[in-house]
Amino acid sequence: MLRRAGEEWEAEEQLLRVAWYYYVDQLTQDEIAKRLAVSRPSAGRLLERCRQSGIVSFTIGSDHFDAFKVGRKLKDTFGLREALVPPALDDAALDQAGTNRRLARGGAQYLQNHLKPGDMLAMGWGDTVQATVDHVAVDLMTRVSTVTLTGGVNAYVSTLRRVRGPAAEGCTDAVIPAPIVVSSRELAQALRQEAGVREVIDLSRNADHALVGIGAVTGQATLAQLGYVTDDELAVIAEAGAVGDILGMFYDEQGRIVDLPIHDRRIGIGIDELRAVPNVVGVAGGPNKLRAIRGALRGGYLDVLVTTEEVARALLEAEGVAVD
Repeated sequence: MLRRAGEEWEAEEQLLRVAWYYYVDQLTQDEIAKRLAVSRPSAGRLLERCRQSGIVSFTIGSDHFDAFKVGRKLKDTFGLREALVPPALDDAALDQAGTNRRLARGGAQYLQNHLKPGDMLAMGWGDTVQATVDHVAVDLMTRVSTVTLTGGVNAYVSTLRRVRGPAAEGCTDAVIPAPIVVSSRELAQALRQEAGVREVIDLSRNADHALVGIGAVTGQATLAQLGYVTDDELAVIAEAGAVGDILGMFYDEQGRIVDLPIHDRRIGIGIDELRAVPNVVGVAGGPNKLRAIRGALRGGYLDVLVTTEEVARALLEAEGVAVD
């Protein structure tokens, strides 16, 4: 019985790989055949089976992502609701921007299968989050309300303008009217008391889903790119034991929030408030983010993770879990 179940998983995993390569990565049937070491007619038959089995309709049904062994084990190991792991496609040759774009398509697949008209989507900031929202079908986004999880008006407004049509069927967008990080603790405290800021943060606590990125302390950290911290400040943050951040909140390898002055200057929802959102979706990948993703998982900040196959395998290896 177990052997039969394993064979069924392997068969479904092969179908999912074919579906992803063809419909998301837009490989040709010849390219898919070479990648899977099958004939071109076999690749065509596998694509037809994808359509017949319901794996592919207009989107890849996210329930079928459970067919990936690495995704199943990642979900079980870290107690996630779902783990979406797009099949490896020369990921080592992609730069971080390319990795983010590919993961964004996976994040959009998940959202399209789980967002319902009238839902409220709370959004973090960063390239991956913006790209994910960009890939969600416009007709769905016009039926979903959005709220921001941090300050940073410009980072959010540009995204919402791209994905919103002129008519949003009564749905609303709420943006915290403040920067992500301000110049002093006193200014942050004053801004948090402003009615406009407080109302949006209160609204974000009632979101149905939250979409967040995961930042690394090393490399091209998003906070540094946006000018909120300097490289010298990042070095101090790393020396304090931080390995990554979510929404500008830095944590260590065990997922514990590190006591840092920058936290007193940020504007946005708190980490415990984020955990209380019913469904927190993290989209992140790339070798430089491995420690940051692992810390986020150990901290229990995520319900769903969308990451690369390379990172998923490395996470499992770090936990002593065999995949193959």
